[in-house]
Amino acid sequence: MIVPTKKRLTIIFTSVILLFTIIILGISYVFIHQSITNVAKNHMKEDIRTELLDQYRRSGIDPVSKMWSVHLFEILNSSGSVVVTSQSTGPFYPELNRQMLQKAYRGKQGFEYRNINGEDYLISYFPLDGKYVGRAALSLTDMQKYEKNFLDLILVALPGIFLFSYLTSRFLVNHAMEKISDFFTFQETFSSNVTHELRSPLASLKGNLEVTLRKERTADEYKDTLSLSLKEVNRIISLLNNLYLLASSKFKPLDLFRNQTDIMRIIGDVARTYEAAMAARGIVFTLTGAGGLLCLCDEALIRRTIENLIDNAVKYTPDNGSISLGAEKDQKRISITITNTCRTIEKDELKHIFDPFYRGRATVQTSIEGKGLGLYISRYIVRSHGGDIRVNTTYGNLFSLTVTIPLA
Repeated sequence: MIVPTKKRLTIIFTSVILLFTIIILGISYVFIHQSITNVAKNHMKEDIRTELLDQYRRSGIDPVSKMWSVHLFEILNSSGSVVVTSQSTGPFYPELNRQMLQKAYRGKQGFEYRNINGEDYLISYFPLDGKYVGRAALSLTDMQKYEKNFLDLILVALPGIFLFSYLTSRFLVNHAMEKISDFFTFQETFSSNVTHELRSPLASLKGNLEVTLRKERTADEYKDTLSLSLKEVNRIISLLNNLYLLASSKFKPLDLFRNQTDIMRIIGDVARTYEAAMAARGIVFTLTGAGGLLCLCDEALIRRTIENLIDNAVKYTPDNGSISLGAEKDQKRISITITNTCRTIEKDELKHIFDPFYRGRATVQTSIEGKGLGLYISRYIVRSHGGDIRVNTTYGNLFSLTVTIPLA
């Protein structure tokens, strides 16, 4: 779905940028054409005023044919007949524009464009006196070269403009769709993982109930079935709670209900719930840190984080291993470090331990229960508080994590 959408958006963006560029170039061409036209008119007006009119007023009509050899210039009478022409005019006789002629006799200068013998000219009719009017022509060939050069430049640049439009559109679409693409990828992965993780406890729950209902059971047997079913239901509820946090983790921090909390009290309470499990496996637990480590945080969520960390440490510590947990405070934060003995962890596994649903090779081989969500959710909770969790350097069979939580 994402790839076709990106392609469509890229085509649309490319078309829009290309169209916009062509419009800008078209406006530029019109502006250049208008500028050249204005320059030509102003140039002709200046020549007529400084050279033709002044000379006519000083010398009259007779010397005209000998003096203005560099101009295409004619003197016309009221009927439009040519009275005098300059030397350079020669056979140059454009068709008479009687409206312009009458306008010039009324004292107004006018301009028109004519193509004569394949060449464009700007022609002006202007008043001389009440008896005659003048007609001058200016070739636009040299000035039109600028327009042609500009058009040639546009044609040469069009492939580059198209390529630039495409690359720019592709970059903008990829940049704009990055978060959306991540969302869809996350959604697909999330849906797949939810289906996979819920299937197992639901199948177990269904199987226990079906087996129990096949024949009459004693009260103790029904009680055992209900106990197992309750255990599976609790697993499902716990998984759904984790999935809820997982679903929101991509888009926003958690909504926190902060209060003044003693971190060491929470650590002590959670550690006591694991005393029996650690004693049964011969795990030595060491807790260091003074009381009164207070910070402003969401107590329920921080408790859940500590539970996840200790639970992970207990699950992955081999029998007769050790777990140490220490907490300390400076002026800005509280740091909690938990270290446990473990099987050797490869470096490539360390890069993924905070990925949701990720479980290491040793975990799979030893059939340790879990969903691979504990560390991911713990980091999400801590980061929502403005803190973070980092993996310390591992030495041999020791694994260590440090949690930092801002005091406020």
